[in-house]
Amino acid sequence: MKTAFDFLVLPSEVTDFERGYLARVNRVALVFFALHVPAFMLIAWVNGTGPALAGLLTLAVLAGPALAHRTDTNPRFVSVVFGVTAMFMGGVLVHIGQGPAQIEMHFYFFALIAMCAVFGNPLVIVAAALTVAVHHLLVWLVLPRSVFNYEAAWWVVAVHAAFVVLESFAACFISRSFFDNVIRLERIVRARTQQLDAKNRDMRLLLDNVRQGFLTIDREGRIAQERSAAVDAWFGAPAVSASWFEYLATLSPSFAEYTEVCWAEVVQSEMPLEVTLEQMPARLGWRGAHYRFEYRPIGASEPHEQYLVIVTDVTTDVERERGEVERREAMALFEHVLVDRTGLESFFEEATHAMQLLESGSAEPDAVRRVVHTLKGNAALFGLVSVAECCHRLEDAMADRADPLPPQAFAELKARWSKLTGEIAKLLGARADMLEMEPREYALLEAAARAGEPPPALLRRIRRLKLESTAKRLRYFQEQARGIAGRLGKGDVRVDVEDNGVRLDHARWAGFWSCFGHAVRNAVDHGIELVADRHAHGKSTAGAVVLRSYEESERVVIEIEDDGRGIDWGRVAERAAEAGLPHHTRAELERALFSDGVTTAAEVTDISGRGVGMGALLVATEQLGGELSIQSTWQKGTTLRFAFPLGAMGTKSLRPSAAE
Repeated sequence: MKTAFDFLVLPSEVTDFERGYLARVNRVALVFFALHVPAFMLIAWVNGTGPALAGLLTLAVLAGPALAHRTDTNPRFVSVVFGVTAMFMGGVLVHIGQGPAQIEMHFYFFALIAMCAVFGNPLVIVAAALTVAVHHLLVWLVLPRSVFNYEAAWWVVAVHAAFVVLESFAACFISRSFFDNVIRLERIVRARTQQLDAKNRDMRLLLDNVRQGFLTIDREGRIAQERSAAVDAWFGAPAVSASWFEYLATLSPSFAEYTEVCWAEVVQSEMPLEVTLEQMPARLGWRGAHYRFEYRPIGASEPHEQYLVIVTDVTTDVERERGEVERREAMALFEHVLVDRTGLESFFEEATHAMQLLESGSAEPDAVRRVVHTLKGNAALFGLVSVAECCHRLEDAMADRADPLPPQAFAELKARWSKLTGEIAKLLGARADMLEMEPREYALLEAAARAGEPPPALLRRIRRLKLESTAKRLRYFQEQARGIAGRLGKGDVRVDVEDNGVRLDHARWAGFWSCFGHAVRNAVDHGIELVADRHAHGKSTAGAVVLRSYEESERVVIEIEDDGRGIDWGRVAERAAEAGLPHHTRAELERALFSDGVTTAAEVTDISGRGVGMGALLVATEQLGGELSIQSTWQKGTTLRFAFPLGAMGTKSLRPSAAE
């Protein structure tokens, strides 16, 4: 608990701020009291009490503070001297101001005691109060009329003294409060600064030892000087005048440009702040490491002037996720080897050819789009998510440009495919020289032999076993259709396969099968409706898709049929007109539907919507000499029919010769 002594006596330390403050106040006080000389001489002249004597007395009183101000190095002591001087000046004033107004001269004492609080030192008030008390007592005893304009009784002096004491108490309180809250502010600030520095050191130590970098930027993107050491360690120290976007440009110009565009939405958009911050670019690869960027507003008031940027090293997480993806993909490849080795080989051959085309850089942009889109779909079919995602990013990059992508744009896809090539080659090994036959086919062959089928026809049956059964291909597309339906929330779509024993040369038909997946995806995505929509149109809850192959009139036919909404030819006409394609006849509309860039999808997804896949399918069909036709009824369904000459089956060399 603070005692009276502790209250009246200031701490011994005199801060630089207090020393400078008192030096200024003491100079002002000296000038103030120097001006008393002419003022008191004038008062003495008016009252007839001797101007010369008033001047000499005032100069004598002034000599003390002048000497103290010049010689003493302790500004507090000089202030105490000024407190005593003020009361002596009051005594001179009362003496020379005799007359009717003498009693009003006593207000000088009260005014000066209050003014002494400006020194911020209670001892100045105490010294002044003691001085006026001694002065009044001695002078009253010797010259009563020198203090009051009449011979005052003792109790009048006591009342006067009581008011001086009362004012002194208040003035001491004000003076000490002024010292503690103003003059001592430097010490308070210094102590608080030391506390904050200690906390900042602890916080900096903590921040510098975590896998995160912290910095702040304002609405204009200016970087604050304070930041965690991790930022400098990872990316180097930013230039003093560099903005956040200029700093990022030293790491990745494209990332910096995209960040600046999105930041404009953050500070200017009327959209919710949470939405715009979520859209900020979040991932950056830099020198083999991976970093995640998060932006958070500082403070509760809007608009926010400061934002915290949190940078996290997620290299370990990315590598772990990549390892998990690679393990899942390896397992998917292994399963495909067990179930459909031929199909995986065909995909591998076709994908390798596609990669060679992309690496050559000789393909036209439209051809590159078709190749990338087809590779994406087939990679997803075989569970190669990493390849599909690479292709999807390439499609995004190609979407808004007519010129070819630079070779380095394919680096990520090439690196991933190169690694997969080795894994697939190990799984496949050397292809065994064997034929695959399903029990049903064996039963039909045995029945034909027992029935005495002519040798040429029987030989043709046997030789066709060297071809690939469409049943396996169609069953894979069956699984793909079911998976897409599940992802799109379209319920349990029924997918039937009718292969009718058709077999085809797997090498010759690999390109067509690669593109046929686009028709499957479109049938489920654009054709089959959501369960609620089907119910509204009086359809069964479960959609239906049929995958079919058969021979007919010296032709082999592949069909995909769905009972979905059908084709909106009006929508096709609109899109064809936007693309500048003929769109007046049914034939023109069918041709437009298979042209690059024409799609009825409302948005682009990882499944469809690019307007590229069906064009690739048409090219693959025509390369085999086939024809494509469409049968579609609104709200009833659509059938795509691909008809090829029998020679396209690859059976010509398998037919018996005349000698046989």
